[in-house]
Amino acid sequence: MMLANTNTFLKRSKSKSKLFHKATPSQIASSHTNEDSAADSQPAAAPQQPPRQSLSRRASIVMRNAANDFHLDDEDFPTTSSDETTGGEVVAAYPDLNGSDLRAVGDPARLGFSVEENEKIVQVLCDFESGFSLMLDRIKQNMSSCKEVAMFLKKRAGVEEEYGRSMMKLSQNILQSKSDDGKRGTYAEAWKHTMCLHEHVGEIRLKFASRIADIAEEVSTLHKNTERSRKQLKESGYKHWRVVHESENALEKAKSKYESCSEDWERAILNREQVIEGGSTMMMPQNSKGGLAKSISNLHLWKTATSSTNPAKVQKLEDDARTRAALANESYKQQLAVTNNLRTQYFQTHLPRLIRQLVETNEECDHTLKTHLVTYANELEQSITQEALTVRPMEPVKIDLLQAVEKINNSTDFEQYMVSCFANANQQLQKSEYQYSPYSMSPEALNLAHPKPVFGVDLTVVTEREAAPVPVVVVKCIQAVERYGLRTQGLYRVSAAHHNVQRLRSLLDKDVEKVNLDEWNEEINVVASALKLYFRELPDSLFPKSMYHAFIDAARHDAENTRLMHIHELVNQLSDAHYNTLGALVGHLFNVQQLEGENRMGIQNLAIVWAPTLMDSPGEVDPMELRLQSKVVETVLANYTRIFDVESF
Repeated sequence: MMLANTNTFLKRSKSKSKLFHKATPSQIASSHTNEDSAADSQPAAAPQQPPRQSLSRRASIVMRNAANDFHLDDEDFPTTSSDETTGGEVVAAYPDLNGSDLRAVGDPARLGFSVEENEKIVQVLCDFESGFSLMLDRIKQNMSSCKEVAMFLKKRAGVEEEYGRSMMKLSQNILQSKSDDGKRGTYAEAWKHTMCLHEHVGEIRLKFASRIADIAEEVSTLHKNTERSRKQLKESGYKHWRVVHESENALEKAKSKYESCSEDWERAILNREQVIEGGSTMMMPQNSKGGLAKSISNLHLWKTATSSTNPAKVQKLEDDARTRAALANESYKQQLAVTNNLRTQYFQTHLPRLIRQLVETNEECDHTLKTHLVTYANELEQSITQEALTVRPMEPVKIDLLQAVEKINNSTDFEQYMVSCFANANQQLQKSEYQYSPYSMSPEALNLAHPKPVFGVDLTVVTEREAAPVPVVVVKCIQAVERYGLRTQGLYRVSAAHHNVQRLRSLLDKDVEKVNLDEWNEEINVVASALKLYFRELPDSLFPKSMYHAFIDAARHDAENTRLMHIHELVNQLSDAHYNTLGALVGHLFNVQQLEGENRMGIQNLAIVWAPTLMDSPGEVDPMELRLQSKVVETVLANYTRIFDVESF
């Protein structure tokens, strides 16, 4: 079927009352009720996270058991309750040397960062180039500290064990080898008591050696686990970054190829114009930006292209160069989208997740190492206290090791470490997406290449320039498809070869009036694909982005009459260029679906194929909205004669 005069059947229908009387008041009220109830729904509040524990349950049990191993009377060592506090704080189960209760082992606020502080740290680290390596180095420092502590405690355990065994052996030997030559009486009893005290001191040292040997083993295990976690996170981080880096290299190559092909096309355009107008070759053009004649190879191509004065050959060279430039441009855009997608995933998902895990690994190592040092300090203080009280109560030691260990503040240490690293001329990460950088062609070549461009130009601009209600490119493509392709199976679903579509696009972009689409009758799928490409590259889709959500909301209505009423009203609100073009396209698709028995393209199939091309979401597309997009196009196509006030035929 041939299209009739577009001006006669594309008149705007203003008679919305034809549809309004078919929707009952209850249907209209129910539609508003559904919309109001959806607007009133609010997301549930996020649950609060439980407070973190200051010390592990295992550490508290070890400390209590160590205190209970003193085997001293209750009146000498009154203990506090053995139950743990709600916040995880553990109280030592023995008094200090003055008889008062020993202070709490740790303060929960000083054992690490809060959840909010952790997220701020992750954000800061994600914003700098060295944030990932900074955390790796910090964890490496922690590992070195764990190794140093484990080595010291292991050697200290050996020293204490050797001292305890030697003390016990010496005391026992003295008691067994006592001769009758020495003094007796009260002296002998005092001397025997002295040796027994030394033997008891040896037992205390052996128990102390066993406890710190266990602590050394646990610190060594902490070192190994931290090292394994660091290695896994490091490999994962570098793997994700290599993918981004390789994609960026591919983007640079695609851009270079695009610029090179565009330069060749520009030369071909200038050469063709010179040959046609002057009949002789022209001087090699110079570009102030260095866009032309960048290498010896380009100079050779220029001489080859300008050595012929045959117009047909020169025209063919220009067409080939145009096609290569279009293909390179498409490849450049595709690689740009892939690279930006990978960078977005890396900076928004992978990098924050890896740095958050590194921060958690570092904090866990900080916290666990401090816990073991607190345990060691308690064990040392207990051992010294027992040994001193074995002889006689004495003044407390001048250096309080437990107090010194409790002064460790990992949060302040880490903040100072970050400040010192970022102070060394550290560049902030550039997380913004790469922007499309089109080739800057000279004005002379641009005017010759695109005297009347139609692809990628706003509908209103094209219709005003052509003084027509529907762009000529749309009318020509529709006429060609209806003349040669209405019975083609899979019409608009089967895509044509990409390079053929780009070649036809270049011809239409050059001068649509001079293109004879009858020459493409044997490649009608190429014409159909070019028509879809035209609508896909519009700056604003045929269903405008500003009205996208309104159309989607209208498609949500289950009642067919209500849905049709809302969509009809929105179609009437379109601008003249969009309204007329939509009417022409839908009228054409209406003709296509009438031959569904031959082309296998019914209303639903056409809606599925055309919906993504005609509707472009202003933001990220919700997968659930794809079905609603098809429902909008399907409703307009099924009710074409009613919406556009066209008599059925």
